[in-house]
Amino acid sequence: MHIAIWIITALLLGFWTLLAWGVATVLAIDPAWVGDLRPLIEQIPYGHVLDLWVPGWAGMLRALLDATQLMLGWLGSSAGWLVCLLWGLGAAVLLGLGALCSGVMVLVRRSTAPPPGGGMVARPRP
Repeated sequence: MHIAIWIITALLLGFWTLLAWGVATVLAIDPAWVGDLRPLIEQIPYGHVLDLWVPGWAGMLRALLDATQLMLGWLGSSAGWLVCLLWGLGAAVLLGLGALCSGVMVLVRRSTAPPPGGGMVARPRP
């Protein structure tokens, strides 16, 4: 059971590392690419139908693009350090949870250990 706990922990740590690497890569890109998405808002199919459901959706989406470009520009210089810090915290949490699960398993095994003598209990003869 220890092996299963630590294999799952290692897989989760690998996925966490891959996610952090991807986020760091996206944040390192020049945020000007977000401005290139603006003309695509006008080309969304069935935009008039969407406007019936959510009035002003195009304006909200433009504002969201502006805010995203501003945030990416602000985070761009410190993104590497921020991602490394968050990766370290997440890795510590995952390793701590693996250790906690492993410790709980040891405690459960101790409390359900068979009695001395191989688990055989002598019964009196009738």
